Amino acid sequence: MPVANTTEIKHLLGDLAFPASKQEIVEHADRGGLKTDTERALAALPLGDYDSLNEVLRSVSTDPDPGRSAAERNYQRTHHKKQGLAEHMRESERTPIEDELHRERGEEF
Repeated sequence: MPVANTTEIKHLLGDLAFPASKQEIVEHADRGGLKTDTERALAALPLGDYDSLNEVLRSVSTDPDPGRSAAERNYQRTHHKKQGLAEHMRESERTPIEDELHRERGEEF
């Protein structure tokens, strides 16, 4: 299932009049070009009418930490020691490039 970015959903549906059906939401979000993951996630919404933007946000699959890279997401999924801890809350190792960038900024790690 595609994962949506809540900021992008708010941007896509900010001027949509609610209540709105799933079809109206999908048509409003569709920009006629290449579909983003957020647009695909909206297309996967359950059929029905939505009374507000918040109801749409509760119904769509969202990423709990959209700032994670694909490599970090994969590492957190496969290397964990604490059972029951959400994937995005697990520790992850920095890549050598990230270490260098943090050193250049003078950040502690």
